[in-house]
Amino acid sequence: MDRIICPYCNSDFDDKNALSRHIDRIHGDSGALEGSTKRY
Repeated sequence: MDRIICPYCNSDFDDKNALSRHIDRIHGDSGALEGSTKRY
């Protein structure tokens, strides 16, 4: 199974849901994987 890498800190996760929770909790960028149109 491929690991998913956080684009902010390079942590790796088993699936996009775990990554999304991590981003919301740690990086405070809600919606990054749900199609947010905000520019990074």
